[in-house]
Amino acid sequence: MKQVKWMKRVTITAGVLALGAWGLTAEPANATFIKDPSPGGIHFNIDLANKDVSTFSGKVGTDVVNVATIGNVNTGSGYANIDPVKDGTLSSLIFTPVNPNLFGDFSFRGQLLEAGSVKVTVTDNQGDPAQSFTFSGLPANANFDRIGIIAQAGSGETIKSVQIENVGFKSVLQVDFSNAASAVPEPATLLLLGSGLIGVAAWRRMKERINL
Repeated sequence: MKQVKWMKRVTITAGVLALGAWGLTAEPANATFIKDPSPGGIHFNIDLANKDVSTFSGKVGTDVVNVATIGNVNTGSGYANIDPVKDGTLSSLIFTPVNPNLFGDFSFRGQLLEAGSVKVTVTDNQGDPAQSFTFSGLPANANFDRIGIIAQAGSGETIKSVQIENVGFKSVLQVDFSNAASAVPEPATLLLLGSGLIGVAAWRRMKERINL
């Protein structure tokens, strides 16, 4: 009788612990960035004006963001414009925060040499595939409304780098970032975690009954 109880106890324990481990370690669904319906944030400020460069840095608050461009640029200082050099073409800018766990959204304004679209590609720091977004219907030679991307609420995704592309920017200006919101577990993860905890509780109750 004691052997039967022992075997039953081992079987129950193994099964419940496996369920608990599954609930605690299951991966959440990949989170995604989306187009920001209300873009804005903390200003990206350039410490010093730059002339005829393809790399420079600025700060969002006290946090450094590095910028690399395809086509050399001139910049002002502060919350400043980024413009192609005279007779040059600016087709791409890549913004890379030094701290890749900090920012959850990015936005900017600008002007295009020709009416068209801007492609925004964001790479997160969580290992998911890069995502690209196209913002169409933008005018030529006039500031377009602020556009940007944001991590879905509760995802905990952060920006490793973000690239903006067009055949020819006349100017890029008023770049903003915002700090990422605290991560919240995905609903599926919460369900699995709950299942694991329920399993642990059931195991304790069964153990008490076996010991009676």
